[in-house]
Formats: sequence, C-alpha cells, structure tokens
Amino acid sequence: MFTTAYDTPEAFPDCARSEPRTNMFVMAALVTNTSRETAKVRNMSSGGALVEAAHLPDPGTPCLLHRGEISLDATVVWKGHGKAGIRFHHPADVGMWLPSGRRTQSEVDVAIKMAKAELVSAPAAKVAAPLFSTELSREDIIHTAAAMEALSDELADDPAVVARFMTKLQTLDIAAQTLRKLAGQMP
Repeated sequence: MFTTAYDTPEAFPDCARSEPRTNMFVMAALVTNTSRETAKVRNMSSGGALVEAAHLPDPGTPCLLHRGEISLDATVVWKGHGKAGIRFHHPADVGMWLPSGRRTQSEVDVAIKMAKAELVSAPAAKVAAPLFSTELSREDIIHTAAAMEALSDELADDPAVVARFMTKLQTLDIAAQTLRKLAGQMP
C-alpha cells in the first residue's frame, strides 16, 4: 500500500505534478481563516507541497504556509490520512524552505556517504546476528516504516531535537517513505 506521499497524480486529478518535489522535514504553520495548525512539510516544489498535520483544512480552502520569515499563499487541493496537498498561488523558492538554509538533498546524500565512510574506516565491531532468519514480508517492511515514522514524529515534537538533528530527521523520514514505497511494490 502506498502512502499519499507516493500516490500518483491520477489519484488526485486536481493535483497533477508538473515538476519534481524536494523531500524535506520542516515544521511550519498552516493558517486558514479559522485555524492555525503546526504542520510538517514533507516535500515541496515551486508549485506546491505535501504537508502533514493532525487537523487539516478541506480541499478548496485558502491557506497560508508560514515558517519563520517566509510564507506562501496556497489552496488545499486534496487531503487524506493526515496529509494534504497544497498548491501555491505564486512560485516558491524551495531552497529557502530547506531546514539547512539552502542545503540540497544531494548535499545531505554526500554527508551521509561521508558518515558511512567514517564507519567503514572505524575499527570493526562485533557483527550481530541477523534480526530475521527468513525473508522479509511486505507486512514486516510496512511495520518497520510505521515504527520509523512514529519515532520521527516523536522526535519532531521536541524543538531542541529538531533544531539539532533536522537533517538526520529528514533522512529518517525519507527512509520510512522509501520502505513504504518498497512494500507497495511487493506482490
């Protein structure tokens, strides 16, 4: 089963994507005429974003996505399962919304590669026995993704953790989304 982060545009006819999205893990305010909700921005293009929040406005609702000194007027295009797609009224500068100021995903990937290289050059640790003695099932992968998302959400509730580990939280979130996509591709 795909999460809405991976649903095809056909699943939401009013939300056809015309450009690629940049994955991110950014906290922002989603403001309407009647509410203000803390939302997680999961991905963004210059034309729209995927946001998550406990309470989301209905499709067609005008809103403002606000973070620090930047904000974007938008309209909710779809919502489901705690997520919503919003379309911006004017093009967004996606780099301004990235948690590290203008750091791109490729820079995050390079940082992860460097960290892995450091682990490889470190003294060999004892190898633990494998957790699974049989092939992983689709349900195992979905369960692991859900556990990673729950951990990510719990950590994201602490502003100090978010400030200190934003890039690592983003990597954890991308890994959970990737596992869900992988599970959706399994028979």
